[in-house]
Amino acid sequence: MSVDFYSILEVWPTASVEEIKKNYFRLAKLYHPDAAGDTPENRERFKVINEAYGVLSDSGKRATYDESLRQSKGGSKDAVAIQEKDRRSAMLSFTQAKEAMRGGRFDKAALLFKTAIKYDPMNPAYHSWYGFCLGMLNTRLHEARDACLKAIEMEFYNADYHANLGFVYFKAGLKKVAIKHFKEALKWDPENPIAKKYLAIGGDGDDDKKETGPIDKIVAGFRGIVSRIA
Repeated sequence: MSVDFYSILEVWPTASVEEIKKNYFRLAKLYHPDAAGDTPENRERFKVINEAYGVLSDSGKRATYDESLRQSKGGSKDAVAIQEKDRRSAMLSFTQAKEAMRGGRFDKAALLFKTAIKYDPMNPAYHSWYGFCLGMLNTRLHEARDACLKAIEMEFYNADYHANLGFVYFKAGLKKVAIKHFKEALKWDPENPIAKKYLAIGGDGDDDKKETGPIDKIVAGFRGIVSRIA
């Protein structure tokens, strides 16, 4: 089986119909060409998302697909065993990513977070800190934004995720939007280090001043920030 529909919809093989439906609508909204950009890549991705939902939302088609998936994996592992193994692999990558961040190796950390996402796409922390690392590298900021947004969609009450999204917007020069998310982070956690320290340096939402230096000062004491990662 060349296409893993479960991975495409970012659910486990044991996911309920409701979980599949919920993730389908989330991804369809996020990757619709009207929202993500009308490019051949986005049109193809949107097409595959719909194809995956068409199979997994139909009990008969899903049963047939599951059987072909088991056969392609040798039929020796059930879905629960595969899920547990993937979670362990994701957690190992996550642990290594945190160590890389402590050492200032955000390039390495980004790759490790992406690996964690591959094995466990339903963990919002992996998406958020992946986006944060891309922000630190000041690269692929659209992808960084999407990763942080995805984490917030999964866990909207997490202050770190709002702060990370604000950080990415700030790196992109969108200061007003960044401040909005920093303030949202402080609603959930008044002691959030990224949001608190940024607002303390005098962020006022004036987009005419597109500075990038102050946010980098926040990571001078980065060990404290990394220690907050779940």
